[in-house]
Parts: sequence; structure tokens; C-alpha cells
Amino acid sequence: MAVDGIDIMPVHGTNTYEATNPVDLPRIERAAVISGGANGIYVESAGPHRTFHRYGAEFVDDPDQVGLFSGGIGPGVYWYPPVYTAAIGDAALVGYRTILTPDHKFFTDEGYAEEEVFQHQLDRISALDAFANERSGLRATGNGRLFELDAGSRSAKQIGGNAVVLCSDEPFSYGSFLFRIVPKVVALRDLGLVGTPCIVFAGPAPFMDLLKMCGLPEETIVQHDMNAITRIGRAIVPCMRNPHAYLDPESCQLYAELRAAYGSPRTGRKIYVSRLGLNLSGRGASRIMTNELELIARLEAMGFETVEPESLSVRDQIMAFSSASIVVGPSGSGLFNVMFCHPGTKIVDIQSEPHWIYSYTGMYSSLQLEYGIFIGKPDPEDTKPVHRRFTVNIDALVDRVRTFMAEARW
Repeated sequence: MAVDGIDIMPVHGTNTYEATNPVDLPRIERAAVISGGANGIYVESAGPHRTFHRYGAEFVDDPDQVGLFSGGIGPGVYWYPPVYTAAIGDAALVGYRTILTPDHKFFTDEGYAEEEVFQHQLDRISALDAFANERSGLRATGNGRLFELDAGSRSAKQIGGNAVVLCSDEPFSYGSFLFRIVPKVVALRDLGLVGTPCIVFAGPAPFMDLLKMCGLPEETIVQHDMNAITRIGRAIVPCMRNPHAYLDPESCQLYAELRAAYGSPRTGRKIYVSRLGLNLSGRGASRIMTNELELIARLEAMGFETVEPESLSVRDQIMAFSSASIVVGPSGSGLFNVMFCHPGTKIVDIQSEPHWIYSYTGMYSSLQLEYGIFIGKPDPEDTKPVHRRFTVNIDALVDRVRTFMAEARW
């Protein structure tokens, strides 16, 4: 099959590819990343993995005895692979972030420090569901880690020369963009790649604005088409530095730079991060707090300002969160804006499901925020496996917020 003169099926002579943990690719020197020649990974950090330690929550309140975190949320450990950048000549990009190599391997921007975590990812992309499969079109063969690429009716694109692949998982999510994509700018700066064409999904204005704020020229951004197979002369793939949202020191420093350039000093501002407008719009009708209007009224009576991040520019979001001394809100992409908060800011995270607590609490700890967890009660009549409707015990939450503010050290 040929589209625009490019033979895309098979991509590299055959459509069979072997899943590879990118940290197992051959090591190359820093200079080889850009100059070409050898394929492999340039590793920045020494050692087989990086270890980070999370401190525990200030409190875990469960007034309705939901039992999500019955053991509390104490200290934790995060095991990350070393920081690396992959470089592959004659590569192909498919789906959200998958790189196909000319020697018939495939990998993503995510390395794995533990074998069982890598296997979990392989089990996930073996699913036929497009989201789990990351639109890669890769199908498990049942023969070890061999997959076959189903190119389907996808179009073909081609980029000659060097191109940085900034693509990652959950590309449409603002929260995902904050912790997966933006920190990759650290590698671009370190390798002198600012100004090199960058393939990334940056259609929403906040995504593009963040990249420009980090110093990437807009004219170098190549919008990633997830419905195409993109052939790249030499794909340069910075790794996902923070796979579980615990930000490493270099990522924290990048966000501190953005806060200093576009934010403000902490002013004592009290913010409630609302999902009400998002849910009413129908664009994000999940994880709905059914008594949120009442909660907003109670918090506003305490001097809180209600913020709907999706209605603000990135600059205004940075300004709002950097000026805050306390942030209250339900989990979701909007709450990831705490990356712009100053260390020591107080966070009350309203959680109604257990699935992503490891990421949220790791993020808070890495940013040196004082955080507590308040548990909402899921609606038993909502049978969705995730993001169910829920309510919060407003009296208990207001009491906790008042107490938490009284303990302020700012």
C-alpha cells in the first residue's frame, strides 16, 4: 500500500515487531544523538534506577467511611529508570507515542525499572480498546513479545533529518501534558535541541503556550497526527522523566522557572478548583461531584475564590496557583496546576477513587507541598468502573479546611 509515494505496509519490510524496554537498547555517546550513525540511548544518570521518597499526607479524612485508604497514606518509594534519550534512524511513529525501529523492535518514551511494570504495559497495549492500545495498531501474536502492526487505512507522513518526538501517553489530557511532556524540555536544553523540529500533539492553546513559555519556537512544532504513520529520518526521543508524576529535581526546577517568569509571590489567596463548568459543558461529564454547588457556596463564604482552570489562559493559571496559599479541589487535570504553586502551599485533594493516588501524592511530595486527602462518597447507583459520581460531606470538609488553614505556617 502506498500513500503520497511512501510505502507504509509493511513499514520496515515486515509488520512484526518485538516489544522492547527502551532502557535495554544499546548505549550511545551524547554526540551520537544528533550526529547520527549508531542507534540506541544516551543515558544521563548513573545507576540502574533512580529512587525518590514520598512523605505522607498531613491527614486522610473519611467521614463517610468509604474505606478507600484505610491504612492511611504514609511514606512511599518511587523507582524510576535512569534518564535517557533514544535516537533511532529510519524510525516510524505510530499511535500516541510508539516508535518502530528498522530492526523490528518497538518502544515508547517510557522506560521501566521493574520487569513486572513493563509486562503490565504490554498486557495493556495487547487490548483491542483503542485507548489501552494507544492507537498503535499493534496486535499481540501470542508468540512472546512479538506484535504485528495493523496499518489499516492510516495515511503516511515523512520528516527528513532529525526530529524530536515529544509524544506521550494520554495526549489529550492537560494534566498528562504537564507531568509527561513539559519536563522533556530539560533534555532538549541539555542536548542543544531547542530549535529542532518537535513532533507533539499541541493543538489546544494551553499546550502550545506551555511549549513556547519553555522556549520552544512555535515554528518548530510539528502537530502529531495520531491517525498517520510518520516516518522520521532520525527520531530523537527524550524519555518520560516522571512516569508516576513524582517530579524529579530537574522537572521541579523547570516549573520553578515558569513560576518565576509568569507567576507571582504567594499572596494568601485561597482557591477552590472546580470541575462544575467542565461537567456541565458535557466535555468532561465524569467524576461529577453532585453537591458541588453547595460546597462552592460554603467555601466562598470563607473567602475562597472558585477557579475553573479550563476557562483560563495558561498565564492566568500560573498566576492563580502561584499566588495561592491553600488549594482545595477534586482530583483531575485542573489540580495538576499545583505544579505552579510555591513549596509549602497547602493542598486539600478531594479523592473519590483509589486508582491514581500514587501519582497525586507523589506529585505533592516532590513539589514540597503540604497535602491532605479528603474522601468523597461514590454514588452506588453509578456502575462505571472509574470516574463515578460522588458527594462530599460538606460540613466535615469545611471543618477540615478551616483547621488546616489555622495550622498555616505562612
